[in-house]
Amino acid sequence: MITEKRLEEALKFLAESDEEHAKLTAGVDYIKDLAKHHKGKFIMNSDEKSVALKEQSYYASDAYKNHIDDKKDLVNDLTLLENKRSKESLVIDVWRTLEASRRKNNI
Repeated sequence: MITEKRLEEALKFLAESDEEHAKLTAGVDYIKDLAKHHKGKFIMNSDEKSVALKEQSYYASDAYKNHIDDKKDLVNDLTLLENKRSKESLVIDVWRTLEASRRKNNI
């Protein structure tokens, strides 16, 4: 059974994690745009002859590797938070179902 205390914890978590969720979501969008910015700067400063070689040099660079590592960490944090929020929403939905059944004397 889901107690009222557990319900309160779920509601509190959802309410308190809104800002963090928004920041992580914005961070994922930002880091995608940042990759384009870094790529553009790298290509403009590269001594390679063709754009294709410049682009491949960028993807082979340590800067790009660091960027994708940062992106992986950020997406991981966002996914974990979204999973936790989904779990807490499920707790609330199950509690609602149990309460409705209890009111109908089915439980």
